[in-house]
Amino acid sequence: MTESNFRELKEHELATLPDEQLISYIQKARVAGRTETMTLALSVLIYGYLDIVTRRVALKVPVADVDDVAHEAILSAIRSAFAGESIGEFRAWLNRITLRRIADYHRKLEGKPKTVPLLSGDEEDDAGWGEVPTSEFEGVRVDAERAIETAYGALGEAHQRIVDAYVFADQPASEVASEEGTSEDNVHQVASRFRRRVRELLEDGDS
Repeated sequence: MTESNFRELKEHELATLPDEQLISYIQKARVAGRTETMTLALSVLIYGYLDIVTRRVALKVPVADVDDVAHEAILSAIRSAFAGESIGEFRAWLNRITLRRIADYHRKLEGKPKTVPLLSGDEEDDAGWGEVPTSEFEGVRVDAERAIETAYGALGEAHQRIVDAYVFADQPASEVASEEGTSEDNVHQVASRFRRRVRELLEDGDS
């Protein structure tokens, strides 16, 4: 499609389109070289998932920081380039970005050791200088991330999409099967093999 036969839609028009049509419009805008138009449409699509992103962030981030992390995930997604062709690919893509921003949040916390005030006055005489700054050991989390990345990287593209949608994005197996043109049993099997491989890698690391 060339720029001459691409019809640009206003934001209020984009807001009325179903997700599938928005994704199709984004693809057409990309082919036509309309970067700003594509970004606007992607923004409309992404902000439609703000509540879902916020709920996912709330599962792993303290209440006070949920909104900040959720909006950072949304902004990161807008700055990124979605090149998929289906709503399943979009949801998995957005979920990966959300998980990365959650991981970034926790890494920043780990970089700031917990501290307690030093004692003063008579308390110093009884208890010394107080506790030194401490931070939690990161080994377990790092090993888990590496195991997941290794197991995921060994999958073919089709199986990665299944893991993205079913394992990471929490889509129903029936929905994933329909989008991928496979059976629910196969979705469960792919997810089961992926999880088993992650466990094997973790056990190998322990040994």
